[in-house]
Amino acid sequence: MILVRMEKLSLSELRGIAEQEEIEGVDTLSREELIEALTEKYEDIDSSYSDDELSENPNTRYLSGITDYRAIDESVEKLPGVVGLPSSYPETSIHLLYKNTDWGYVFWNLLDRDINNLLEENKNLVLHVSICGKDGNKEHYDIPISLEDREWMIGFSSSRGGTCTVVLISVDSDGNRDSLCTSNTINLPYSYWLDNKSEMEESDALFKIYNSLLSSKDGDVIKNSMVSEILDSYLGGNK
Repeated sequence: MILVRMEKLSLSELRGIAEQEEIEGVDTLSREELIEALTEKYEDIDSSYSDDELSENPNTRYLSGITDYRAIDESVEKLPGVVGLPSSYPETSIHLLYKNTDWGYVFWNLLDRDINNLLEENKNLVLHVSICGKDGNKEHYDIPISLEDREWMIGFSSSRGGTCTVVLISVDSDGNRDSLCTSNTINLPYSYWLDNKSEMEESDALFKIYNSLLSSKDGDVIKNSMVSEILDSYLGGNK
């Protein structure tokens, strides 16, 4: 059985899954206890199926945020480019990825040593988001998080172009800050058409071509704030 990245789920997600699996005392269990209880639960479920049953229906349950393969471990791992995920990472680190033009996804890993230090020194954690806009303007803000958190969504819809970096920071009772790790820097999405709408205004055919790539056959435009900006900018000068 492969439970991919269960340790990366938030405490609330784990509790929700545990409730669905009818595990008792969900509200009193820690993240580690929930993961252990769910793992034992699924191992018991797996052992109750015969090899034929698992082969016929390898995915016997669906869990939000968990990818589960049953009795096909070897075949999955033999696929080109597929490698097994480590149960943990040997360093405290943070990683920033794109989700779409409005949001980024950040996830991190804390060594047990660092977690113990934070608990002993009664420190809090924050995500410090740094955005440097295409126009040179800089934006900085903190997102308070808990020790149980391992992922977060970072909004940057108000910033078109430029870069974004996230730093995981510990803060003591006096407000002193200490950087634990810094993410990679990503370039924020920016569209050529935000600065060059006149080209579409001069050619209605060009506008229709690009619009057809962003809409369904019924004419519904995809829900994307950058696309909306481009269309509003174009239509504003063509009403």
